[in-house]
Amino acid sequence: MASAPKRRRTPAGTAVLEFRLHVSASPSDAAVPECTIAVVVLGDESASGLVEGSEVQVEGALAERRWNGPGGMRQSRFEVLARVIRVM
Repeated sequence: MASAPKRRRTPAGTAVLEFRLHVSASPSDAAVPECTIAVVVLGDESASGLVEGSEVQVEGALAERRWNGPGGMRQSRFEVLARVIRVM
């Protein structure tokens, strides 16, 4: 299920749609845990009908983003750079 989508622009002016996606654990494979991951859509593509709680299907590439946080602390997160989002 998706969180409420947030729209923003990068410093270079690229439109970004970002939301968190909760992924349920696999009932058939205990090695696949429940998790939450960030989904990022670059460009002016909109996921019409996407609201908090929507069930979605996402196709894209997994990427790790790294940066220096407060006090120079290294931080990172995994994101799906979405090519296709389908609201179910």
